[in-house]
Amino acid sequence: MTWILGFYVLLVLYLVYILWMTLGFIRFLKPEPPEKRPPNAKFSITIPMRDEAKNLPDLFNSISDLSYPTSLFEIIFVDDDSRDDSWKLVRAFQADHREIKIYLVSSQSDRNNEAGSEEKLSPKKNTIHKAISLSSYPYILTTDADVSLPEHWLESYNTSLHNSVADLVAGGVVIEKSTSFLSRYQHYDMLSLQAFGLGSFKGRQPVICNGANLCYKKQAYLDAEVNLGTAHIASGDDVFTLQGFRKKGLEINYISDPESVVWTKPLESFGELWQQRRRWARKISSVDSGYIKAVGILVTLMQLTLVLSLILGFWNPEFFVFLVTGFVLKFMVDGFSLSSMAKVQELYFCWTDFLKVSLVYPFFTLFFSLTSLFGKFEWKGRRYSK
Repeated sequence: MTWILGFYVLLVLYLVYILWMTLGFIRFLKPEPPEKRPPNAKFSITIPMRDEAKNLPDLFNSISDLSYPTSLFEIIFVDDDSRDDSWKLVRAFQADHREIKIYLVSSQSDRNNEAGSEEKLSPKKNTIHKAISLSSYPYILTTDADVSLPEHWLESYNTSLHNSVADLVAGGVVIEKSTSFLSRYQHYDMLSLQAFGLGSFKGRQPVICNGANLCYKKQAYLDAEVNLGTAHIASGDDVFTLQGFRKKGLEINYISDPESVVWTKPLESFGELWQQRRRWARKISSVDSGYIKAVGILVTLMQLTLVLSLILGFWNPEFFVFLVTGFVLKFMVDGFSLSSMAKVQELYFCWTDFLKVSLVYPFFTLFFSLTSLFGKFEWKGRRYSK
């Protein structure tokens, strides 16, 4: 009976939190998009890449379709020792689009951080720092080589920056869905992260953002010294940047304009997804935020109660009752939250797909959480311990 009571208490806490978070960002969203402002902000777009030859053509097509004046932005590709034809493809794109200021540099250089300490920057952070050091414009826009950029991406940021005094503006990221179940899992999992991110921004507790769609003032980035103490961690260039801006008391905002959302491809295998989640877990454990860790524990424990109820129900039918009750309530509340986030990004939300994902979500979450605690992980041909 004590276990059952504890499970129900945990369920109530989880449902209340998800509803509070969702109602928070719904309440603050404007029903009408802001009026577009004439282009005047200048952007340096930084794109780190390593072995991205298969993804670059889609990125190139979206860059070609950008409607922002080419005189107001530059693109800096930083190659992180790619082993494929990424370098050649960027060179060819550069030659075919001389109207766009495109630069291609190698990240293989001194990897001491900007503070001059002996701490070395991880490869990903090094590529971003290298691009920023070479940038010419006051606003940095970071993205990835496996994304597709919306046509009015830069106009959206130009308007957002004009309408606020933000030093950092975070944008949305959507993972494309295909016919595979794994892509649908990643799509809805990313949607949940976007909902949590937007909820944290609107709740004045911004703790998570995505480096595939992140804009900030160059000088503010340099002043915030975002890599101090975290330079060696393989991932987290986004959340540690956000953390650095928060510590400096800088103004932070979230852009909810659907035309600012970038699309990225899903990982193709479970092994790749597992390694990615292990990489993400390592960065979250190093984030200086009790809030994000508390939410992570709450979500993990909620999944654990569902799995335990499935097992314990064979000895005590009351656990089966909790399993059905908990799953149905969780499915409805999670669906309300994610469908609301989908409306923000003008996405189609399929309840049938979400139901299928919800059935395996507790097992995936527990597996990723437990296996992320031990051993090294691999990412793009390199092994890391953090």
